[in-house]
Amino acid sequence: MSRRPLLWIAAGEASGDRLGAALITELTERLPDLRVRGLLGPRMRATGAEQVAAAESATAMGLVEVLGAIPRLARLLGRLEADLAAERPDVVVTIDSPELLLRLAARAKRRGLATVHWVCPQLWAWRPARARRLGRQVDVLLCLLPFEPAWIPPPARAVFVGHPAAAVRAEPGTGSGRRIVALCPGSRPSEVARHWPVLREVARRLRERWASCDFVVPAAPTVDRGSLTGVDARIVPSLAQCAEACVAVVASGTATLELAALRVPMVVIYRVHPLTWPLARALVRVRHVALPNVLAGRQVVPEVLQDLDPDVIADHARRVAGQREQVPSDVLASLHGGAAVARAVDEVQRVMRLRGPAGPPDVCAGS
Repeated sequence: MSRRPLLWIAAGEASGDRLGAALITELTERLPDLRVRGLLGPRMRATGAEQVAAAESATAMGLVEVLGAIPRLARLLGRLEADLAAERPDVVVTIDSPELLLRLAARAKRRGLATVHWVCPQLWAWRPARARRLGRQVDVLLCLLPFEPAWIPPPARAVFVGHPAAAVRAEPGTGSGRRIVALCPGSRPSEVARHWPVLREVARRLRERWASCDFVVPAAPTVDRGSLTGVDARIVPSLAQCAEACVAVVASGTATLELAALRVPMVVIYRVHPLTWPLARALVRVRHVALPNVLAGRQVVPEVLQDLDPDVIADHARRVAGQREQVPSDVLASLHGGAAVARAVDEVQRVMRLRGPAGPPDVCAGS
């Protein structure tokens, strides 16, 4: 009897967990006998996939933070590679978290396994010289942004599949009719630790100016809700339940595109480790960090970075509140969000067909 086809999949962040769960769901609908295994977040675990390790153990953000996490991540990388060597999957799909998962993909490829990485690292923003190495680390790179494939040289196949965040749809909210402000500190515990104290102060200043004001806070599964204290706010599990907000104060990242799709005006903030900031400023080659601004080629949403003054942020929030057309519609249309997951699954299936079964264990263990 031939064995069931095996997808080995890994994600290390909440956004990658969402992408991974969507890919698993779509691919198992097409291939009902598919077996799925890997580094899983809570949404991926909910699909019934076999967990080798939890995605929550793989998070580290920022140059300084990554250095501090090296011993832990090295142990995790060895554990995951050992499982790949034993299981010999038909395809390995790694999602985002490039510092860890591109290393894992490169090791899988050296073992003769077919590799697909979903979410191109932001080479266009910093470290463009890394593109040539990236082109050798994986077989296929699935890009979220339309201009990214041009950055990736052979032998990797770089494909723009679209950005699912641009297709997010509103879910029922409160319907209270009051002014609602969304406070979005980020999906990583480190982001919440740096942003939430500032957002508490922003909320206090907005409530002083807007007597009739409610707050809503989207909390990813990776966030401890007990850390979101000090604001009388409704905590919801997804940004899709923040569509009624007249404005959002949001940590830079995928959430900015989701809010744009929901037509929620926003102020984008971000703070990194104090030692990371001067390094980042020296390396970053783009004028803007918020994705709506990067895609538009100009500032369409305010950005407040590192020196997060609550008064400045609150003033921006009051100014843009209610501007439902803040992000131009052509910016969202360029991301082809509605078909992104299906296109990604098409590419994964294509790799599986081209490469065929991975075969018996190889002899380069420990390479």
